[in-house]
Formats: sequence, structure tokens, C-alpha cells
Amino acid sequence: MKTIINILVENTTPRFPLIGEYGFSAQIICGDHNLLFDTGSQQALFTNSAALGIDLSQVQEMIISHGHYDHTGAVLSFLEQYGGRKIYAHSGIFPRRIISRPGGKTVDIGCRFTYEEAVRAGAELVFTDHFTEIHPGLYLSGEIPRLTEYEDVGGNFIFEQEGEYCRDLLPDDMALVIDHPLGLIIVSGCSHSGMINTLEYCRQQTGRSKVLAYIGGTHLMNASPDRMAKTTEAIKMYEIQKLIVGHCTGFYAAAELYNQLGAQRVIKMDAGSSYTF
Repeated sequence: MKTIINILVENTTPRFPLIGEYGFSAQIICGDHNLLFDTGSQQALFTNSAALGIDLSQVQEMIISHGHYDHTGAVLSFLEQYGGRKIYAHSGIFPRRIISRPGGKTVDIGCRFTYEEAVRAGAELVFTDHFTEIHPGLYLSGEIPRLTEYEDVGGNFIFEQEGEYCRDLLPDDMALVIDHPLGLIIVSGCSHSGMINTLEYCRQQTGRSKVLAYIGGTHLMNASPDRMAKTTEAIKMYEIQKLIVGHCTGFYAAAELYNQLGAQRVIKMDAGSSYTF
């Protein structure tokens, strides 16, 4: 099953006239399926796809990895331009989410569309809270169990519920799993569940031990030295051929992965990058 993954939105790009934007979006072509995984935070999706000659009107379905602005920011614009699509997401993407800033300020970082807005724009929302096969060999993880003692959501995330602020464990965080003949391809927006938790759960649910590629954000930018050490030691135990990281991974964490795992396995992701398996 030939799989092509085109990175449309990423924090950085070395290619003019592409633009970098804080967020993540990837076009995934797998067999006859043309999927859009996340949309970035604003307009880079449209600028970059046009520059790359990628026709977004051919996208058949959308996947939302979790309910943060940098993954949902262009959903409504996409629907307005190209019409309704089926959107796969966890049912928990909609709470009002904030993050604390110095001086007591808070910033809204939540989903940039409501259920009602998406439906009015023609979307069919399909909630995948549990491990779900959406097409033969294509799975969504749904909620990922948190089993490791050293992984966390990667930040001081909060959501508002009935006027109260509560710690946000981001249960809606999920990954796309492609059961490729050469091994699993796992695409994750931010890995708020933890990269190792995500790897373990996807392997367990599919019964496949070999991982061909892990692609996306890993939210290690705030990871402690202890977490980084345990993460890299755990990754060494897996048969991962390619670890393609960016977005919320962070420069120093990506450098540590590169130093520990080597240039043959760790690749920096950029807008405009394309990977064929």
C-alpha cells in the first residue's frame, strides 16, 4: 500500500515561497484515500498547498488530532472554500482551553470551530473516541492510555468547565495509524499522550511490532532531562526506521533525539517535505 505524506503546515520551511506557521498539517495519500490530517493555525495550509501544486479540492476526508488552535485554525476556511467533508475527531475537542502566561494572563488555545459551525459549513463529524478502523488498514487511535510514569501532556494546559478551571489532560489527543506492509506508519499532531504511550498503544491494537515511521509533533520542547533520557532509551527498543519530528518537539529535544538515535533515523520535518513509503 503506497503511502505519500506531504507536510503542508509546519513551524519552519527552507523553501520559498512556502511559509512557516506554528502548527501542523499533512496531506496523506494512501491507496485511493486522500486525507487531510490537521489544518495548522491560519492560512499557511492554502498558501503552501498552492505553491506545492497540491489541489485541496481532492481531499476526501479530514482528521483532527486534538482540539488546539494550531491544528484546527483553518478547518472552517477549508469547508468554506471546498465544501463539506467528513471530519474524524475525538468528541472531546471542543472545551474552552487556555494556557497561563507570565503576569497572570491567559490565552485561548482551543479549537477554532464549534460543532454547530462545522455542521453549518457542511461537515459530517464522526467521533472516534476509541481505536477505530476508518478504512482497510487505516486506523485512528482514539483516546490513548497513559501508562508511562515519565510522560505528561507537555505543558500547563487548562480547560474551563462551568466557570471552573481544571487541569487539561487532553484525552482527545489521537494518532492516525497506517498498517503498511513494511511496518506501521504513525502520524501524530502533538503526542500529548506521550510518544511512547502512543507507540505502545498503536502496536498493541494492531498486533504489529515493527514501526516504519513516526511522523509529527512530539511535545518534548518542555521535557525534563529525565524524560528525554527515558524517552530516547525506550525508542531505541523499537524497530523505528524513521522518526520525522517537528512542530512542538522543540529544537533541543530534536537535537537530543538526533544525537542519540542518529541521522539515519531522525529527520527534521519542514513545510514542503514529502515522504513516500
